[in-house]
Amino acid sequence: MAEGRENDAVAERPVELAYRPTVGELASALRARARSTGAGRFQRGALVWTVAVTTVGVLLSSAGSGHRDTPWPLYVGVVVLGVFMTAAPWLQARRLHRLAERQGDICGTVDDTGVRLTTAHSSASHDWHLYSRYAETPDLFVLLSADKSAVGFAVLPKRAVADPEDVDRLRAVLDRRLVRAVDAKAPGSPRSRGRAVGRGAGSVGLLLLGLLLFFFAFAAVHHAVHPDRFPGTQNNTAPVSAVMLGLGALAVAGAWWLARRMTAMRIVTTVLAVLLLLAGGAALYRIGPMLHCWGSERIARGPEGSYACYDF
Repeated sequence: MAEGRENDAVAERPVELAYRPTVGELASALRARARSTGAGRFQRGALVWTVAVTTVGVLLSSAGSGHRDTPWPLYVGVVVLGVFMTAAPWLQARRLHRLAERQGDICGTVDDTGVRLTTAHSSASHDWHLYSRYAETPDLFVLLSADKSAVGFAVLPKRAVADPEDVDRLRAVLDRRLVRAVDAKAPGSPRSRGRAVGRGAGSVGLLLLGLLLFFFAFAAVHHAVHPDRFPGTQNNTAPVSAVMLGLGALAVAGAWWLARRMTAMRIVTTVLAVLLLLAGGAALYRIGPMLHCWGSERIARGPEGSYACYDF
C-alpha cells in the first residue's frame, strides 16, 4: 500500500519548466494557432488564392500584343502584400520576444490544477478553464484559449523540461485537461467524414477542371496547326493556350494533393492524373513550336512546319 501511494505521488508531481522563449518558437506557436483556428485557415486560403489569381493575371495580361499595358504596379503590390502576410507571424513574434526578453528566464510548473509561470518581475497562475485545446508541434505545446480565434495562448517548449520523459508526462496532463486541436479531425468523427467527402468532391472537380483546361488549350491553337484548312496568318493564341496548360497541370496536381491521404481515391486520382498529364503533354507538343512568338499578335505556319511571327 505504501509503495502504491508513493507511485501515485510520483505520477502526480508537477512537470517543471525552465526556459526563455526564442523568436523562432514564438513564430512557430503563432503558425500553430493559425492552423487551429477558422480565421487562420481562412487567411491562409485567401493568401493562396490571391497569389494564384495574380499569377494567372500576369500570365494572361503578358500574352500577346497587350503585354505592354500590363498593370505591373498592381501585381507588384499584390506580391508585396503576399510577402508581408507570409512574414506576419515572424514580425509579430519579434514584438512578443522583445516583451519576453524584459521578463528574463521563465520558470513554471504544470499539473492537473493548472499552469504556473514565474519570471524575475512577475508571476501568473492559469486554471485550465482558461484554455480549451492545445496544439503540438515537433518542439512546442501551444495552449489555446476557448474563443474561436484563440486570442490567448501560452507556449510551452519541450526543451524546457529537464528530463525527456517529462515531455510525455506533460502531454499526458494536457490530454487529461484539454482537447487536442487535431482531435476534431480524428478518423471516423463526423467532421472527418465531412472533410473526406469534401476532399473527394474537390479532387473530382479539379480533375474535370484540368481536363477542360487541356481541351481548351488544345482547341485554342487548332487553326494555327492546320494552314491547309485555315490559310493565312492566325491570331496568336499560343500564350493563352500555354497558360491554360499550366493551370490544368496545377489543377491535376491539386486533385492529387486533396486525395493523397485517401487510399482508394488516391489510386483512382493518380491513374486519371497520369492520363490527363499525357493529354496535356500532347497539347504542349502542339504549342511548343509557337512559343517563340509569345509577344506577337499574329502567327503563320510555313510549309516546313515552323512559325513566323507578325506584329501589325
